[in-house]
Amino acid sequence: MPPAQTTQLHDLAARLARTAGNIARTLLGLVLLAMVILNVINAAGRYTVGAVFIGADELLVFAMIFMVMIGMLIVTAERGHIALDFLANRLGRRANLALGLLHDLIILIASAYAAVQSFAFVARVGAIGQTSMALGLSMVVPHSALALGFSGTAVVSALLLLRDILALRAGSESAGSARP
Repeated sequence: MPPAQTTQLHDLAARLARTAGNIARTLLGLVLLAMVILNVINAAGRYTVGAVFIGADELLVFAMIFMVMIGMLIVTAERGHIALDFLANRLGRRANLALGLLHDLIILIASAYAAVQSFAFVARVGAIGQTSMALGLSMVVPHSALALGFSGTAVVSALLLLRDILALRAGSESAGSARP
């Protein structure tokens, strides 16, 4: 693959990963805003007129699950996961790219496995028709947060993995072109 095409693919993968992170950050903000509004309305109703929204607490727990899954997408896209900087800071550019590639691969495998298991669980919950206690909401909805979060994380980590592979190839091609 020519270096210009490799660079274009690298840039596209980086843009897609950044876009996924930005979309996730916007969703996270909207979910948090909705949770705050629901909590304020519920507290105001409780203390002013003595009425509460029965399913508010349950809905807030479900929203928190979605927030964690959206947050996982953001952390993956920004590579903000736990890392040992003392090692990464001592490595050269290619070794650092290889370490990033290893991190991306581990996250991809783990999140893809968790996504498959989560989708299977959601199917089982849907088949038995389980609903939440206060709202009567199908439990497929909160459990889907896990399936979607892990799937999204697998996609983001796959894009980052592609970006790292292209960066490593670009480095080896430029090093190879300097040879006679």
